[in-house]
Amino acid sequence: MTQESLEHRLQQLPGGWSVSCLGDLPTAQVIGYGVTRPGPHTDDGVPMIRSADIQEGRLCGDEPRRIAPRVHEANLRSRLQAGDIVVVLVGRVGEAAVVGAEFHHWNASRTVAIIRTSEPDEAAWLNLWLGSPTVRAWCERHATGSTLQRTLGVAALRKLPVPIPPAGLRASVLRAVRLLEEKAAVNARIARCATELSEAQFAHLVSDGASWPERSLASLVQFTAGAAPRPGPDDDGAPTERGPAFVAPADILQSESPHLYATERWLSPGKEGRTRAPGSLLVASREDGVRAVLNHVPAVIGRNVLALEAHSLPDAYWLLHELRSRSAELASTAQGSARRELSRRAFAAAAVRWPPPEVREQFARLAGRLHERARMAQTENEKLRELRERILDGFLSGTFPGRTAS
Repeated sequence: MTQESLEHRLQQLPGGWSVSCLGDLPTAQVIGYGVTRPGPHTDDGVPMIRSADIQEGRLCGDEPRRIAPRVHEANLRSRLQAGDIVVVLVGRVGEAAVVGAEFHHWNASRTVAIIRTSEPDEAAWLNLWLGSPTVRAWCERHATGSTLQRTLGVAALRKLPVPIPPAGLRASVLRAVRLLEEKAAVNARIARCATELSEAQFAHLVSDGASWPERSLASLVQFTAGAAPRPGPDDDGAPTERGPAFVAPADILQSESPHLYATERWLSPGKEGRTRAPGSLLVASREDGVRAVLNHVPAVIGRNVLALEAHSLPDAYWLLHELRSRSAELASTAQGSARRELSRRAFAAAAVRWPPPEVREQFARLAGRLHERARMAQTENEKLRELRERILDGFLSGTFPGRTAS
């Protein structure tokens, strides 16, 4: 959807609706962005939300970055309150989530904007609107910067148009969406538990395999370094025909799952360049560690992504969990202040534990079943997200079942 069609659509809203810029809402305040100079990670410090912690409309704080208490006290303006909305400003611009009670009084990084409202229902409505593909596309078009580091300014965010429904209608759509979110939370828990079980089994095998030899990654896989530039936004937000997926470091770093089934960017046929086949291990890094996923779609990899081609699926499963278990250790193979530039030579020289073939095959059979169960839960959540979008679309147009346009 283009910017013009978004504006035109908002002009055609059913009776009783209004439209306001985010920064002009009387009961909402755009606090701005968070800490600009967080300093080094402090183990006993105050946890801080980063853009990578905002995933698919939820906050994930399993491995938070922690800032020193003095830094937190110097940045109380960005101290979070339960009910705030946090919005990604750098990277996947526009992605948003509501701050739950478990994140109360955390802080936020420079890559995150904070919106505070005086009404819980308004926060829920804003989160629903911000989570729509239409708004994500709007934010992408208003972002600036390089293709690798897109940035949405707070000034631009304040100009985001927000449709305001009548109170009764807003309550109806929020009830419908709340039911979907409750089911999605159950599915997310199933997926996490299945992944944790496979990681626990891997840890058990490793604890019994002290005599296994170590081999360099260079002797086990073929390496390819990503070089493709990130595609720019199309007029309609997506190619009319889908070619391969484009994989940026953020697609790996922000994935809760160890498997990659889709990304936010798809290349048009004929523009794909060199495509990696499904089954590749894709690796990216940041200062707190290396992340690896097993790819399941034809993909073109961007800069600062490494593709590893294993000789077999059991080898790929073993290496996937080996790399994930050594995340912090392998960060030493990356360069730059934020550890985002993976050195192909240094990474290839890293040594990994390498058990006999029968151990790798046994593990792959169990891990494969667990990951398939996680995928089933994720697939259902993808359908729920599509339904969520259709519900919002139906309310915006006045065609939701049981609703009229006026």
